[in-house]
Amino acid sequence: MMEPFSERLSALDAIFLDLESETVPMHVGAALVFDAKPLTLANGGLDIDRIRNYTLTALESIPRYRQRLAWVPGLNHPVWVDDDRFNINFHLRHTRLPRPGDERMLKRVVGRVFSQELDRSRPLWEFWVVEGVEKDQFAMVCKAHHCMVDGVAGVELLQELLRFGPLQPEREPRPWTARPAPSRMKLLRDELEHRADGLRELTHFMPRLRKDLGGAIGVLRSGMKLGPDTIFTAEDISPYRRFDWTSFDLADVKTIKNALGGTINDVVLVVTTTAIRRFLEARHVDVDRIEDFRAFLPVNLRKPGGGSIGNQVAMLLAELPVSEPDPIERLRKIIRVTTALKKESNQPAGAQLLEDIANLTTRKLILGISRAAIRRRAYSIVITNVPGPPLELHLLGATMTSIYPLVPIPPTQKLGVALFSYAGRLCWGFNADWERFPDVHEFVELLERSFEEYLSRAQGAPEARSQARGDATAAP
Repeated sequence: MMEPFSERLSALDAIFLDLESETVPMHVGAALVFDAKPLTLANGGLDIDRIRNYTLTALESIPRYRQRLAWVPGLNHPVWVDDDRFNINFHLRHTRLPRPGDERMLKRVVGRVFSQELDRSRPLWEFWVVEGVEKDQFAMVCKAHHCMVDGVAGVELLQELLRFGPLQPEREPRPWTARPAPSRMKLLRDELEHRADGLRELTHFMPRLRKDLGGAIGVLRSGMKLGPDTIFTAEDISPYRRFDWTSFDLADVKTIKNALGGTINDVVLVVTTTAIRRFLEARHVDVDRIEDFRAFLPVNLRKPGGGSIGNQVAMLLAELPVSEPDPIERLRKIIRVTTALKKESNQPAGAQLLEDIANLTTRKLILGISRAAIRRRAYSIVITNVPGPPLELHLLGATMTSIYPLVPIPPTQKLGVALFSYAGRLCWGFNADWERFPDVHEFVELLERSFEEYLSRAQGAPEARSQARGDATAAP
């Protein structure tokens, strides 16, 4: 007889369920593009059975993907239990693009898949295999609920499927039996014991409270600060998503960084800020008067050996100098902001303190902060950058040529920007509200143009290089 199994969601994981609604699906994801030839059958179709079996064997190392949600009666806190009706065919979907299967068609399909909520009665993930992509390619559209993974955890989980070498061992998947879920009374008793233990553990928080209280207050102040009402924000958004992407040579990104100063993240922020400024200008907005245009920058708090499941992130808010007309001065201001956040701000530790307290007591603490920040438009855009592998990855011999990540958008925003470095490229994914932000392709074009202009400056403007570096040194 197998022992009953359940695992409590952390407070941070659970709030991603609370924040979800019919118009705000809270899954993270990515569109992966592969060379189809190694997996193409004699009839021209893709060997989906081989992919299915290989995925099943990978799930043996990531049991969360065979678990569903259950809820503690009365207290309504979620836990993971094994799904006794798990069926891989519900999660690994298979479709095909109509001819000619060009990139525009693929983006439309990806946007449609990302628009759909995940079924909470089943494990919260789907992989869509998309055949018929031009140039003998196929795509895999992956999504998993944010309560399961953050960006860094998603990368680690993909590594269970993808390998650096083209040769991968294959075997038949092992039989799997779901462990029974605990009784409702046992779930309630375990949650009450957890909260009682949490109250006792709070007595040990005084040293951390003295050390990180300033950072926690900084998080609260940032979350309560009212942001501007711009065409990037809305009272509410639609449930439909449009997805777009682009990529740059990582060596070119480093050329800008090395010549003009800052970090790769600073380059990302200044290029995005420049695109935002020009997007607003093209719509006759007086950008010189815009103040407090802030970006939400998720910061990875995962420690070495911290595990590959769940969320271990903190919220940092960075003011983007959208009103600054000079490109070099714009970069200098970005460098000042990020330097201050990293060196002078204790907000990551403060955010971790709040999350730990909420996890020991009730998630309502950080849920209230999150909802207030969204309602008050404390930030106007989410920008997340996840480092990826420097070498090419393979799925059963099929080379992954690109990967475009997705970050969900809250109900008061129209655009989210996610980045992933892969095999010498910096890949960007743009998740936009189809109805409120239909011209996301124009924003991507402006971003590409902004990047080329900064690259041109980096390659031929030594005076700009010394100027930016000098200010970076003097920044507080």
